[in-house]
Amino acid sequence: MNIYLVRHGITDWNKEYRWQGEEDEELNAEGINQAETVQKRFAGDNIKSIYSSTLKRAIKTAEIINRNHNLEINKLSNLDECKVGPFSGLHIDEVKNKYKKEFKEWSGDPWSNIEGMESLGDVQSRSVKAVKKIISEHEKDDKIIVVAHGLVIRTIISWVLKLPITSNSNFRIDNCSVSEVLYENNKFRLKSLNETWHLIHFNMAIYETAEERDLQ
Repeated sequence: MNIYLVRHGITDWNKEYRWQGEEDEELNAEGINQAETVQKRFAGDNIKSIYSSTLKRAIKTAEIINRNHNLEINKLSNLDECKVGPFSGLHIDEVKNKYKKEFKEWSGDPWSNIEGMESLGDVQSRSVKAVKKIISEHEKDDKIIVVAHGLVIRTIISWVLKLPITSNSNFRIDNCSVSEVLYENNKFRLKSLNETWHLIHFNMAIYETAEERDLQ
């Protein structure tokens, strides 16, 4: 089974280095163009199913990718981005200045208990639950696209690689990147990480967003 983890296209808040979390921001025009490059990348593939988080930026990305496949988009709340509470909407410099202690605790302790924030452990638990649900609904040779969010995808990949969740910031997941996970013989393997060649091929810019910056 081939599972393609796709991060949603870029939003205005992404470009402004603002933390989005569960805020329901729309794709901007550039994000739509990015999603169209993913659509072209998968146009000739026999995609069995497309899944998305319930947030608008992921749903719109999935809808664009789906233009060539005409599938029902399965929306799973367990694929939604992490609830970041007090960080939401803030520029990364504001997080550094106002919530340095809280960020250090949240990013360093998988089961941190900060009011209004979801722990990394909780994000990974529900994200992996979503992946297992998807696996249970498909055959071994199916190709599946999952459109989600930066932190959600990083925690899934950390689980696949058996890395500590707190190591998730050691790799990037760019907007509209594709990371491929294989599921064979009851085992998960990472085949590719953060592929962006389709963006480069169509002369799209690649940005480092707030969620991809190391704030420690």
